Amino acid sequence: MKRGSGEGGVMLLELLIVVLLAGMAFQLVLPAVWRAYQHGAVRFEAEHLLGEIRCQQMLARTEAGSIAEDGSAGPAAARPCMKIDGEGYVIYRGGQSLEKHRCLPTVHMQFMGNWDGKDQFLYFGENGNIYPNITILILGAAGEDINCHVVIDTAGRARLERSGT
Repeated sequence: MKRGSGEGGVMLLELLIVVLLAGMAFQLVLPAVWRAYQHGAVRFEAEHLLGEIRCQQMLARTEAGSIAEDGSAGPAAARPCMKIDGEGYVIYRGGQSLEKHRCLPTVHMQFMGNWDGKDQFLYFGENGNIYPNITILILGAAGEDINCHVVIDTAGRARLERSGT
C-alpha cells in the first residue's frame, strides 16, 4: 500500500501533538520532582550534621576519662570541635583539621538564636556538653519552606526538628 502525499502532513501533526503533550506533562512533573529532591537533600544534610555532632560528643565523653602519662586528665585542646559555616563544617581535633564536609550544592546552613557570629565553633566538653547552645537551620534552594533545625540545648542534647511541608 502506498501512502498518499497528504498523509505525511498528518504524521507530522501527530508528532507535534505528542511532543506538546510530553512537554506539558514534563512541565507539571518537574517541580514536584525538584521539591522532593530538596526535601531529601535537606533531610540528609540535617541528619548527617546531627550524626557528626553526636559522634564528636561521644568522643569528647570517652576521652574525658583518659589519663595522661603525668597523671593529669587529657588536654582540652585534644577534644574535638567543629567549625560550622554556611557551606558545611570542618572537624578539628588537637588543633588540626581532620575532616571537611561540604553540603550538597542546593543546601546551606544558617544560625538562629543567640549565636553572635564571631565564633563559629562548636566545642565539646568532657561530660559531653556542647557549647554554645544554638539552633542550626538547614535550608534548601527552594526557599525557607523546606528546612530542618538541628537544636543544641543547654543540657548538651542535640536533636532534629523538622519544619516546612
